[in-house]
Amino acid sequence: MMIRLRLISSIFMAILLMCSVRADVTPTAKPAPPAGGTQSAQAQSTPPYQLQAGDVIEIRLFYNPELNEQVQIRPDGRVSLQLIGEVELASKTVSGAIAELREKYAKEVRTPEVTIQIKTYATQKVYVVGEVLRPGVITLPGPMTILDAVSEAGGVKLNGNTRLAILLRKGPDGLPQERKLTLFNHGQPSADAGMLLCPFDVVMVPETKISRIDRWVDQSIKQVVPFLMSAGFNYLISRQTGGGTSVPIF
Repeated sequence: MMIRLRLISSIFMAILLMCSVRADVTPTAKPAPPAGGTQSAQAQSTPPYQLQAGDVIEIRLFYNPELNEQVQIRPDGRVSLQLIGEVELASKTVSGAIAELREKYAKEVRTPEVTIQIKTYATQKVYVVGEVLRPGVITLPGPMTILDAVSEAGGVKLNGNTRLAILLRKGPDGLPQERKLTLFNHGQPSADAGMLLCPFDVVMVPETKISRIDRWVDQSIKQVVPFLMSAGFNYLISRQTGGGTSVPIF
C-alpha cells in the first residue's frame, strides 16, 4: 500500500514539474512587419495640396469669431480679409497659408489661433498628351492615378509606348519637374501606374521608338504651350524660356 502511494505521489510531482516548465516557455513573437509599405510610399510621392485660384476657403479665428470669413481665392491668387487686407494664398499649402495668416493677424489680435477649411475646390485638371487616342485636358473628379488618366484619354495608341510615360509636375520652386515612369511590367500595371496625380500634372506618352526622350518632351510641350497657358498649366512656360530651367529626366 505504501509503495502504491509513493508511486502515485511521484507521478503527481512529475506532472507538476512538466506544467511549470511549459509555463516558463514563452512563444517567440513574430517580428512586426516593417513600417510603411506601398501606401505610405505612394503618400510620400504625392505632395500636399496647394491652394488654387477658385478654391473657396473658410478662415476661422478661435478667439476672435467676429473675424471668421468664407472667401474665394481670386484669379490673381489673393484674398481680401478684415483687418489684414490683401493676402496671397494661391500655391501655398494649407499649413503654409495658416502660418502666413497667423503672422499677419498677430499684429492685430492677441491670440491669432487660425484654422483654414477648404469648402469647395476649384476645377482641377490634368493634361494627357502624346500617343493616346484622345489627348487633352481631363477634369479631376477625385483621386486619379496615372493609369486612370491614360485610360480616360482613350488608352495608348498602337504606335505608343505601353511601358514608358513622362510625368511633368510643378515643383516647390514653381518650375516643372520631370519623371520617367514605367506603366507596365510584364503586362501588369506597375507601382508608377498607381501614382496619384496632382492638379495640373501633365502625363506624356511617347512613341515606341524615340532616341531622345528629352528632345521629344520639349517639342511636345512647345506644340501645346499656348493652350496649356490658358488652361492653368502656366508653370510649363518656364521650361521654354531658356533660363536654365530644363530639368533632366530622372
